[in-house]
Amino acid sequence: MAGTIEKRGKNSWRYGVQVLTENGFEWVRDTASFPPEMTEAQQRKKVEVALARLIADADAGIVKPTRRDHTVASFSEVWLEEYVIPELSENVLKTYKNFLSARILPELGDRPLKKLTALELTKFINKLRTSPRRSTRKPDDQLKNPRSPADCAKMSKREGGTLSLRTVCHYYDCLDSMLDKAVQWDVLRTNPMQKVTRPRVPKSKAQYLTEERAVELLRCLAREKNMSFRAAVLLAVFCGLRLGEVGALRLSDVDWENGTIDITRALKYTPETGNFEGPPKSEAGNRLISLPVGLMAVLHETREYQRDIAATIGDIWKGEGWIVHGWNGARLAHDTPSKQFRRFADKNGFQGVKFHSLRHTHATILLANNIDAVAVATRLGHGDATVTLKTYAHALRRRDADAARVSQSLLMKAGVSFTAANEKPLDLPDAPPPVAPSEYCAVDILDDIPAPVCVP
Repeated sequence: MAGTIEKRGKNSWRYGVQVLTENGFEWVRDTASFPPEMTEAQQRKKVEVALARLIADADAGIVKPTRRDHTVASFSEVWLEEYVIPELSENVLKTYKNFLSARILPELGDRPLKKLTALELTKFINKLRTSPRRSTRKPDDQLKNPRSPADCAKMSKREGGTLSLRTVCHYYDCLDSMLDKAVQWDVLRTNPMQKVTRPRVPKSKAQYLTEERAVELLRCLAREKNMSFRAAVLLAVFCGLRLGEVGALRLSDVDWENGTIDITRALKYTPETGNFEGPPKSEAGNRLISLPVGLMAVLHETREYQRDIAATIGDIWKGEGWIVHGWNGARLAHDTPSKQFRRFADKNGFQGVKFHSLRHTHATILLANNIDAVAVATRLGHGDATVTLKTYAHALRRRDADAARVSQSLLMKAGVSFTAANEKPLDLPDAPPPVAPSEYCAVDILDDIPAPVCVP
């Protein structure tokens, strides 16, 4: 296998070799630069050595041709391998793979990356708006437990519908992220998605329980015999934890003297990996949360229960100190507490309330009771209190009513009233006579003297 050497500049060289691929012969090239004090003969000798090494690596399959003209499909593989897998979570990787395989690659996969236009991408995004949903749910006969009434109602509502605007936005963001990396890696000069309008999604309101309904829920929860389930719900209601954060908690995360719990992990799931532990949703998700005395009592009871059962059943006990666990101490699947809560909610008159609604309830009650937004954001694991205020703006209505009462107290202290009932009526001039219906008048202004001009 022979190679080539080219002098590209005063002290720079390019060398390469052609290798046989399924698409024919393709080049494997590299460049070399040298300090100006080296003679051309010395430089060439070093390049020849480098070329010999490149040929050997090409023969061994260590180096492969670099594809200059990527298609959307070929670049998506590079993007997943070099950026998404090393930098993002398993769940994000799963989502991006689904978006690519479901709609992006079938529609745009063979398109040369450099020939993508803003108009073409705009048409693709607009087509998604009218694309039908694809159901991935299992048939009823393959389910371990029957679907809840809330699930059945949601399914019947979605049947025959199109993709939601939120899903279309997720597709937009996937393409935008991939093409941004193409620009960053000098594969593209500009990102055509920058000229594509992102769909506007109406912000969905956070579903939460009022304080009165939350009290009702706690009274119903007290009748539940499953200690693990009770702990899971209380951690969400009193700490605002996410479902995955609840599932990853161990008793060792509790500071029993100071009454706090350390959130550093979250239980996650993908079909490829199953259940696994990972970091919380964001960096701010690593946090220390103070616990109410009543919840500390529940955790003390959980610890004593696990000690007693482990001593009783011996090797059958599989527990590793999980706060939320199965009958033998083993860790539950990621979504098991959510399914348990759905059945509990349907049974006790809280239809449609989700496990995540408990987190929203926690934040809403705190803000409505004048707890500082920064403190609430810290408990929730938000990196910016502005996000907290935007998400839970509804909770500030009660504080706004308090502000109105403070303003009223100021009026009461002044001892005055500004209503018309307490004032003398004003002397108003008599109204001018009405214009006859048959006449239409305009007014000319000449030397500041109004002069009626009538048009018959």
